[in-house]
Amino acid sequence: MRTLTISTKGQIVIPKEARSQLSIHEGDKLGFEVVQGKIILFPVEDVPRSQMWFFTDEVQSKVKKSEKNYLAGKSIKAKADEFIKTLKDR
Repeated sequence: MRTLTISTKGQIVIPKEARSQLSIHEGDKLGFEVVQGKIILFPVEDVPRSQMWFFTDEVQSKVKKSEKNYLAGKSIKAKADEFIKTLKDR
């Protein structure tokens, strides 16, 4: 077991090998939880508030369905003006 030292400001240094293994870089954010007397750190991604809608279960379900249809060849190619006309006709 490796150990870390807490600085006078309560800071710790995560060893380079651990940062490399987890692809943690300067400026990245980590979340933490206290579980049964232990601090658990984990990488988190910041998502701007204006983009949160994209990560809802409903939208992610639609994205997955769309990707599945695309990979199955259930898509069409159209020029922009043709595509807009199709949308307007619906």
